[in-house]
Amino acid sequence: MDKTADIYTPTYAISAAKMRKAMKLIALTLILLGLSGLVAAQSRALTKADDAFERFDYSLALKRYNKLDGKSESRYYVTKRIADCYRLLNMPVNALEWYEKAIEFHDVDAETYYHLGQTLRVLKRYEESDIYLNRFREITRTQAPQQGLSPGEFLMAVKSDSGRYEIIPLNVNSEYSEFGPAILDGNKLVFSSNRPGKSVIRQLDSRNNLPFFGLFVSELSDLSTATYPLPFLPKIKTELNDGPVSFTADGQMLYITRNTTATQEGLSELDIFSLNRRDGKWSSTLASLPLKIKGYSIAHPAVSPDNQRLYFSSDMPGGYGAKDLYYSELRGGFFSQPVNLGPDINTAGNDVFPFVDSAGRLFFASDGLPGLGGLDIFMTIPEGQNFSKPYNLGPGINTAYDDFSIVIKSDDSGGYFSSNRPGGAGSDDIYAFKTLKPLRFTHILGTIVNQLTGEPEEAVSISVIKQNGIVVANIESDEKGNYSLHLLSDEEYTIHFRKRMMQAVEKSLTPSEMKAFSTLNLHIKLVPR
Repeated sequence: MDKTADIYTPTYAISAAKMRKAMKLIALTLILLGLSGLVAAQSRALTKADDAFERFDYSLALKRYNKLDGKSESRYYVTKRIADCYRLLNMPVNALEWYEKAIEFHDVDAETYYHLGQTLRVLKRYEESDIYLNRFREITRTQAPQQGLSPGEFLMAVKSDSGRYEIIPLNVNSEYSEFGPAILDGNKLVFSSNRPGKSVIRQLDSRNNLPFFGLFVSELSDLSTATYPLPFLPKIKTELNDGPVSFTADGQMLYITRNTTATQEGLSELDIFSLNRRDGKWSSTLASLPLKIKGYSIAHPAVSPDNQRLYFSSDMPGGYGAKDLYYSELRGGFFSQPVNLGPDINTAGNDVFPFVDSAGRLFFASDGLPGLGGLDIFMTIPEGQNFSKPYNLGPGINTAYDDFSIVIKSDDSGGYFSSNRPGGAGSDDIYAFKTLKPLRFTHILGTIVNQLTGEPEEAVSISVIKQNGIVVANIESDEKGNYSLHLLSDEEYTIHFRKRMMQAVEKSLTPSEMKAFSTLNLHIKLVPR
C-alpha cells in the first residue's frame, strides 16, 4: 500500500472543507508572492526615478515617474514628483496640471501648496496663487512681509510703481545661459555662461548635457554696448561650474562661487573662494573661506562697499527656507561666523543673489516674497544692524519669470540683471537697465500719543495712500505708540491715523517735504471723542 495514500487519503475523505480552505491559502500566498515581486519591481523603478531627480536629470526622471503614475504604491509622491519635474524644466502649464492633482490627496504637504501657488504666479493667475500661498503660510505659520496689505492690494501697489527703468537687452547674450553680471574697473562686465568653449575635449553637466559654467568678460563702451565676450581668468577655470563673482570696490579682490567636487551621480556642494590682484595681475591661487558647513553650500558672494562685510546665500541648517541670505564680517583679517539676515528678509522659499550698492542698500532675489512670479528682485535699506522691509522693484525689472542677480553702477545711473523672460537670446540672459526715476526713500518715524494724557497709543491703525488712490501700507503702532515706514521720496501720500473712540487724523506728505529729509519725524496726537 502506498504510504502516501495511507496518510493523506483519509484526511481528504474526512474534511473536504479544510482542503478547500488550504487551497485558498495556497492561492492567496501565490498572489501575495506575485504582488511582492511587483511591489519590489515598482520600488526599484521608483529608486531609479529618484536617482535621476537627485542628479538633476529632470527629463529622465519625468519619464520614469510617468511610467509609475497610477501604478506605484506611492501615488501622491509620484504625482508631486511629476509636477516638480515639469516645474524645474520650466514647463509651468504642465506643472500646474500635476500640482492640482497632487493637492487632491489627503496627505498633501505644505510644500506642494507653495509650489502650486508659485506656479500660478508664473502664469499670472495671482488671485488663485494667493489662495494656495496663504494656505502654505497657515500650515507653516509663516508670514510674507507686505506692509499689512491684502495680496490684491499688494499686487496693485507693486504694479503702480512702474516706469522707473528702461530695459535694454545686451549683445553679450547667446542661445545658452548668461547670468551673474559684475562690474570691474568701471568698464568691464564679468559674467557666467555655459556657452561652449574652444577646447576639443568638453566635459558636460550630467543634469542637462550642456557645458559647465565659466567666467567671461566684455569691455563696455557705454551702458548697453559691449565687446564680444572672452574667457576671464582662464587659468583658474575648473572642470565644473565657476561663478558668479563679486569684486571689492577697489577691484583688488574677487570672490567666486564654484563647485568643490563632483561625483558620478552629479554635482556636489558649492563654496566661495577669494582671489587677489596685485599690480594689475590676478593671482592663480584661490583661498577657500572658512564659512562652509560640510554637506551644505554657500554661494552668490556680494561684498559691501567698505569691503568689511560679505553677503551670500546658503542652505545651511537653522535657516527659514530652502536658501537664506547670510553675512560675515571681516575682523582682523578673518571672517566672523555667518549671521542669518532673519525672517523679515528670509522666507520659506529661495532668497539668493545678494548685491550691495554704493549707498549700502541690499538687493536680492526671492521667490518667497509676494511678487509678480518666479524670482523677483527686491531692495532693503540698512537700519543700524537690521534692514527695512523688502521693497519689490516692480514691473520692468520684475516679470512673471525669474529675474535675479542684479548689479548697479556706483553712480546709480543704471546697471545689469539676469532674466529668463521671453524674447531673449535663450535661457537666462543679461539685460542692462537705465534708471529713469531713482529709487529714493524717506524714513518716516513717529510716536502717537493721547493728547489729554500724554500716554502712548498702541494699535492705532495707520493707512498710507498714494495720490493715485493706491494703498501702499496698513500697519499699527506698537505698545509704545511708535511706528516706522519707508516711503518713496518722489511720491505724494496721505496718511490716515485711526483708533476706536479717537478722532481720526490725516496728514499729507509732498515730494518736496519728503526729499528734504532722509528721516522725517512725524509725531501724532489723538484726541478722544
